[in-house]
Amino acid sequence: MLRLSNGELSLLENDWKTVRRHIDLSILNGAQIADITWSHKLSAAVVAAPERHQLFRWDAYTNALVEFAGTGESGRRDGKVAHAKFAATCGTVEDPDGRIWLVDRDSSSLRYLSFDLDKGDGDPRVVTVIGKHGAGFHDGPVEEAKLQSPESVNILYNGSVVIADTGNQAIRVLERDSMEMRTVAGGPNLTQDQIDFEDAIELQRPHLVEVADGEVWVVDDNGRHHVEVAPV
Repeated sequence: MLRLSNGELSLLENDWKTVRRHIDLSILNGAQIADITWSHKLSAAVVAAPERHQLFRWDAYTNALVEFAGTGESGRRDGKVAHAKFAATCGTVEDPDGRIWLVDRDSSSLRYLSFDLDKGDGDPRVVTVIGKHGAGFHDGPVEEAKLQSPESVNILYNGSVVIADTGNQAIRVLERDSMEMRTVAGGPNLTQDQIDFEDAIELQRPHLVEVADGEVWVVDDNGRHHVEVAPV
């Protein structure tokens, strides 16, 4: 089990208290870690460092943190991870199929890493799902949907993707079956009447979305909120 605390990354025993080993982060050159996700297909942790515009990889056998994906130049380029470009990846999560979903804040993109375990290195590749047409606020099919500086991503019980769309003050859901985006809380165009009479949540920079026991919780500048995600 990995714990990030006060800029230090540690491997813990199963009691979540005893430190088994500390992990050397010198490769980051002082850059902060935004998120860590364990990949069951890689048998390694994927580490997001937004300032470096890269993803890093750590496994327990070598205890080494190494470059994994991205050239280090800010941008949005898909394909093989060695040639891919990222733009401040802030959130990562693994879905039931083993893909690693991620949000890039500076390119307002939702993307994922795919793996082919029939190939020796797993052939990891980057695919952009939303963000090819710039930033904005738009629901609907992925070809039309837009985000604005998202900072967190998670997976719902049904495999759909839930996103803290920070720049739009909203929580968005990409439905797994239909591949359509919808807004489930907040939004940049909420009126005071909607907030007062529809019991709508007024979010201020939602930057973390958590899923626990089938419920969705959001952290923004005003605290922690429970968000209802009704089925389609």
